[in-house]
Amino acid sequence: MLEAALILLALSSMSSLGLELTSEQLNSTKKMFKIGIGVCFINLFLLPLLAFILCKVFQLSSAISLGIFLCASSGGGASAGLFILKAKGAPGTGAAMLSLLNFMSLFTAPVLITLYAGSSLFELEKALRVLPKLLAIGFIFFGLPLGIGFWIRKTKENIAFRVSPYLVRISNLALGFSILYLAFKYWEQILEFGPFVWTTIFLVSVFSFTSGIFLFREKAEDRRSIGIVSGIRNLSLALFLANEQTGDPRVLITILLYGFIMYLAAFPASFFWRRWKNV
Repeated sequence: MLEAALILLALSSMSSLGLELTSEQLNSTKKMFKIGIGVCFINLFLLPLLAFILCKVFQLSSAISLGIFLCASSGGGASAGLFILKAKGAPGTGAAMLSLLNFMSLFTAPVLITLYAGSSLFELEKALRVLPKLLAIGFIFFGLPLGIGFWIRKTKENIAFRVSPYLVRISNLALGFSILYLAFKYWEQILEFGPFVWTTIFLVSVFSFTSGIFLFREKAEDRRSIGIVSGIRNLSLALFLANEQTGDPRVLITILLYGFIMYLAAFPASFFWRRWKNV
């Protein structure tokens, strides 16, 4: 049930974002090379480093630490499209940064996890063997719906305007169901983890969501998009790598707990940015 809801959320969210794109917005993102480097540096270096340090400071178990590090290393969550629209961010900037981060994470996340685990070069080669499967998943659940949405907006704008509100509602329903499902199914495990685990995930999430505000000097709508893209992690990639690295259920539950806290943080963040347009 949860996997179906997350798939529906990814497809509807990226399609909604594609319906908001215009050729002018995409053309404006061609000059954002330096911003793209900054976004990748934050998401693929600083955030995993912060997660690693916090896990050591709070002395979390190896399984829980691995789950948090997996989330911090997996950028470019497709559901970011929904929150970019909620926050009134720039769709073009959001789509460009999301595409870049999603693509780069497919290469860097397996490497980071292998280095984190202190594995050999053979294990690194083994981890990279899943790359074709990751690229296929990324295309189906990320690139394809985004491209279809953009094509509809470009060729049949009237249909795009009519369809967009329904896709947003589907995204909201899928997101609400996912949060409630996680809360009811894993509430015992969530309580057992304790405040140190919650605090670690909360601090990592807060840093990721606010990075666009404090670390960039672009237009307000661009900073909001960067913050959302950085805050919403690619849980599907994290879960996939967790299954490849270890079958420990505590790692998987930690990733789901991260998603639960992440989505709860995304709502106030997106509405705050939407209300205070100069932030």
